[in-house]
Amino acid sequence: MLKAPILINIHGIPEYWTMTIIVMGSILLVAFIVGRNLKVVPGGIQSFFELIFIMTEYFLKEIIGEEGAVYLPLIASFAVFVLFSNLIGSIPGFTSPTDTIDTTVTLALIVFLLSHIVGIKKHGVRYIKKFLGPLIIIAPIMIIIEIMSALSRPFSHALRLFANIFAEEFMVTVLLFLLPWAIPAVMMYMQVFTDLMQAFVFYLLSIIYIALSLEEEH
Repeated sequence: MLKAPILINIHGIPEYWTMTIIVMGSILLVAFIVGRNLKVVPGGIQSFFELIFIMTEYFLKEIIGEEGAVYLPLIASFAVFVLFSNLIGSIPGFTSPTDTIDTTVTLALIVFLLSHIVGIKKHGVRYIKKFLGPLIIIAPIMIIIEIMSALSRPFSHALRLFANIFAEEFMVTVLLFLLPWAIPAVMMYMQVFTDLMQAFVFYLLSIIYIALSLEEEH
């Protein structure tokens, strides 16, 4: 497959592992530096993290309710990790961890397992009612439909992010090989916008899936 050269490539280690370590290390380093130098009037980087925090807090409250506050650290971490993972692919010589299905499936499975664990924790045995439908007579059919629907969520969650990031990186790489730098440079600016949108969609769906598991069955 056509692929741009990677600057950091450790023999025997998959590229996406290396990129994931770089992304995680970068996030931790930036967070450490910002955390050591918090200001009343925040600068650009502190404002960025505060924006994600405030935005996540708002969506959790609006979609899940007051109990959504407990998920703030996890969901905000997802937002930052996915965003940085998407954006690193815009830097020549690097590739996005999220253009590999292994990464997006892992993230989607974490959300999938968490959503059902918190659902069971809140509702107990009554959680199974979510899979039985409104009437007992149609329960045998509804449980199959609901289980298939639940299993499709992590698949679509992972595939949506992977497919979009993979497609945009592949397109930019092809343009770099075929056309002068000017046109690919324009496409790379568009890639940044797509990276932001895909990170937002993944993170918002994570909140929605948790909310669906927590809502009361009527």
